[in-house]
Amino acid sequence: MNNKSNSEFISREEVNEMIEDALRRHNRRSTIISSVLGWILIGGYSFGLFQAVHNV
Repeated sequence: MNNKSNSEFISREEVNEMIEDALRRHNRRSTIISSVLGWILIGGYSFGLFQAVHNV
């Protein structure tokens, strides 16, 4: 059927390296997104708290 040479296949080590790189990128991006969202939420909460205290 398909007679492909071994040079066309990806080795197990290359696959593992590609997966590790993808996980590393995902973790870095998700950390940045989470920290930005966290700062926005903390800022909004603080702003609302200060507004409530100021109006009392």
